[in-house]
Amino acid sequence: VGEMVALIERLVARGHAYEAEGHVLFDVPSMEDYGRLSRRSHDELIAGARVEVAPYKKDAADFVLWKPSTDAQAGWPSPWGRGRPGWHIECSAMSGALLGETFDIHAGGLDLIFPHHENEIAQSRSAFGHAIMAKYWMHNGFLNISGEKMSKSLGNFFTVHELLDQYPGEVIRLLLLSAQYRQPLDFTHEGLAQAKATLDRWYGALRDIGNSPAASVPQSIEDALSDDLNTPMAIAALHQLANQVYQQGGPGLTAADLKAGAEALGLLQQDPEAWFRWTPAAAADGPSDAEIEAAIAARQAARKAKDFKESDRIRDDLKAKGVLLEDGPKGTTWKRG
Repeated sequence: VGEMVALIERLVARGHAYEAEGHVLFDVPSMEDYGRLSRRSHDELIAGARVEVAPYKKDAADFVLWKPSTDAQAGWPSPWGRGRPGWHIECSAMSGALLGETFDIHAGGLDLIFPHHENEIAQSRSAFGHAIMAKYWMHNGFLNISGEKMSKSLGNFFTVHELLDQYPGEVIRLLLLSAQYRQPLDFTHEGLAQAKATLDRWYGALRDIGNSPAASVPQSIEDALSDDLNTPMAIAALHQLANQVYQQGGPGLTAADLKAGAEALGLLQQDPEAWFRWTPAAAADGPSDAEIEAAIAARQAARKAKDFKESDRIRDDLKAKGVLLEDGPKGTTWKRG
């Protein structure tokens, strides 16, 4: 609160704010390019802000920096009497104190562009006298759950802790990266299952190179991320790299490229075998790694003895317990489904 009061005093001293009937308000006309972030005219700004009509305002678009508090309301002492800060001033005070008068990146939801971020800019630029508050503004789209806006009232939301009982963290990350950050994202269990299948395929492509060091990040991934964090384009490039690994039929530079490109997105950071042995919480009472390995050895012995009925029985039994076998030129690998 002390930093907010100091910032408001600075705005008053610089002619960008004024006191009126116990309130302190930002003088919007004092800033020539107010509205630049949201690209709105003065009339649009007033309509969009749903401004409170008050006789003490010099301009209808002026917004509150400090307002008086009744005895029943939270309040702090200030040069303008006991009161409390407005909605926007705390963010300018925090960023100024912790990040500096200007900083690199300011992010938030699309719904915060106006009036909140517009007013943050007005406060910070007017107080510190800079042409910008932040070099880059990044506004993310909304998160929907199965086609509906996520809402506590609808009960259509998941917590990360709940999801981590069902999927590895990289699955959640891949689904969240599947839409460009400015676009809306529809978050579904079907999408999570597809993300898990994608990562299974990518980790399968890395099985032969194991946990060896990655190469440098491929140019296709750098180009995608440099294009306003175009994560869908980066994911498409990863699919192409994985296809090349499978087409060439073995380890090589492309597998290392796939690993490096995925790691730039926080993916494929585990040993492939550890990935395939991850177990959901609901399947924690399934067969142990040692039991699975023993079953695979018994199946191999049955196949060697041409007892294919027993071999198929072991495979189907493991599948029923959530363990999938994959036979290849180098032997049998397994993963938990």
